[in-house]
Amino acid sequence: MSRRLALAAATLALAACAPEQSSVAPVYLDNSLDARANTVVESASHAVVRNTDNDGAGSLRAAIARANTSSAVRVIQFVEGLGTIRLSSPIEYTGTQPLEINGVDAVIDAAGVGANGDGIRVTAGASLTVTQLTVQNSPQEGIDISVPATATGVVHLVLDGVTIRGNKGHGVLLNDQVTPDVGEGEPDPRGSDASVHVQLRRTRFLDNGYSVSDRDGLRVNEGGNGYLQLVADDVWANDNAADGIELDERGNGNVFVQVTNTQILRNGKLDPNDLDDGFDIDETNDGDIVGFLRNVNASDNYEEGLDFNENHAGDLRVDLYSVVANNNGEEGIDYEEDDDFAGGGELVSAMVDITANGNGKNGGDGGLKIREKGVGSLSVDLTRVRADNNKVTGVDIRETEAGNLLARLETVFASTNAGRGVRVRQESTGFGQVSSLNVFGTGNTNPLIETSGVN
Repeated sequence: MSRRLALAAATLALAACAPEQSSVAPVYLDNSLDARANTVVESASHAVVRNTDNDGAGSLRAAIARANTSSAVRVIQFVEGLGTIRLSSPIEYTGTQPLEINGVDAVIDAAGVGANGDGIRVTAGASLTVTQLTVQNSPQEGIDISVPATATGVVHLVLDGVTIRGNKGHGVLLNDQVTPDVGEGEPDPRGSDASVHVQLRRTRFLDNGYSVSDRDGLRVNEGGNGYLQLVADDVWANDNAADGIELDERGNGNVFVQVTNTQILRNGKLDPNDLDDGFDIDETNDGDIVGFLRNVNASDNYEEGLDFNENHAGDLRVDLYSVVANNNGEEGIDYEEDDDFAGGGELVSAMVDITANGNGKNGGDGGLKIREKGVGSLSVDLTRVRADNNKVTGVDIRETEAGNLLARLETVFASTNAGRGVRVRQESTGFGQVSSLNVFGTGNTNPLIETSGVN
């Protein structure tokens, strides 16, 4: 078996461990949005929004109140052509049953909810599906979902045809951590036993977070026992103050990611002392990061384009296909296994058709950086990679502590970088090998290729 096939097989084997969606998981159906848009009959299970009033009969607030008091209400359906609902206080869903809100292109403007108000709050950890709706201008979060410490099972969030823009806090926050905002030191792993599954399609996170530092377009915090899963297609996360998308998994559990046809651009500029990334994944304590990205553009972000860190015991196994990460402030793509804390695990990835040009104006180690820092091995397969005009090394591959390094490079271009074109280093006890080396480039400040500790 070729090394590339072996890498793919290893990733698929781990992906097969991902839990299947439960019977209550939302399912996308062709033309389902149009079908629901014509369903405007009030019933025991359906509440209908018929006007743009802040409250009263036919309002969104009245429909949510019905769902709060009757577990039979599972759908809130807007009539077509409503326009903008201007809230004077937050909308709060306190029910525990899964709820679907179909907005039929309506807009919820939360500018008037008060300084500490969110647009929509979900306080009992119920699964939420939102389709064809814009939530904008909240002084805090656009949508804020809190998972109680007693929650079990799977909490689902589905956004389909949704725009989240101009909210001063996180665009969307789904929190399952006891203390999500911690300072220096090891993060608090406490949270519920529930898992979190986020599904995005045709969804936009735009210009959120411009109030205080570290407010993202989409933030998902998972703590305690349980996994975190993100499935996203046709998503924009652009011009947010901190990260475009941040996944933070603590406690025991894996992160599963499947992201396709997505752009993550110009994020992270608000706080010059803590610039942020396009797409940030942090996995702490026992658990792996597994999955793939395909047809993703993570460019012009103020720190990294893609910043994936697996800490403590666990593997980092995320493949990339047709990914562009240009003109980011630090690394275009930064993979680190055990970045901050003691642990161990493997870093395994196949990267095909990758562009990482013009990165590093604010520092960093490379246009494309792959580092295995704890006890464990590194195995990477790079095919058709271009890393030009970076302020540091074009491609930097490092095995830092005890473990083997296997790197295969096929058709890698690295020109006019301020450092080396490609650097491969085995810095610890272990076997290091670079195979099928096929690297091209001119005009680098240092030699095109530097290897140490490898054959």
